[in-house]
Amino acid sequence: MSGPVLQNFRGARALIVHPADRNREVLDVTLRRLGLLVALVEPGSSAPCPGIADCDIVFFDADEGLGGVFGDAAPPEAAYVALVGLEAPGRLARVVRQRCCGFLMKPIRAAGVFTALFVAFNEFAQRRREARERGELVKRLAGRRHVTKALLRLMAEHGIDDDEAYRRLRRESMQRRIPIDALARERVGEAEAGKDSLSA
Repeated sequence: MSGPVLQNFRGARALIVHPADRNREVLDVTLRRLGLLVALVEPGSSAPCPGIADCDIVFFDADEGLGGVFGDAAPPEAAYVALVGLEAPGRLARVVRQRCCGFLMKPIRAAGVFTALFVAFNEFAQRRREARERGELVKRLAGRRHVTKALLRLMAEHGIDDDEAYRRLRRESMQRRIPIDALARERVGEAEAGKDSLSA
């Protein structure tokens, strides 16, 4: 795992989507003792719950699911932890579909809650880092496509080789103080706009 390992969850906002029972009570008390801010909601409840959209971690009953607690809004981008009662394939499929970062077996005990928090927060942070890295890679690859197109245009227009075309592109990007892929995107865009105006 790359990146720092999170160890302190004090002040994090937790949402527990679970019927009012002993399991919910133990989880609520334990999370508060660990310094989390806790909101409670019944599965399927449509009653407004303050802070429901901006929670950092969601604990939900795998037997009941999330129901319609988020209404028409998209579920929060948070770490999800399933509270598992019955190990039935249908219920476990719900856990997988929700892309849970952890689980707790019922009956819930105070022992194990910190471990579930630790694993869930760190797994979720790692997924976010990987998503960011993928996004940057896609952006970089798109930029390289534009650089290749711009180089081919320069080579065709000036009868130069690829090294000379790259040198010219690089020199202009340094003079204008913009990244080479931004300059290439600009040149490709101008060329395509010119092509469109000629064909109109």
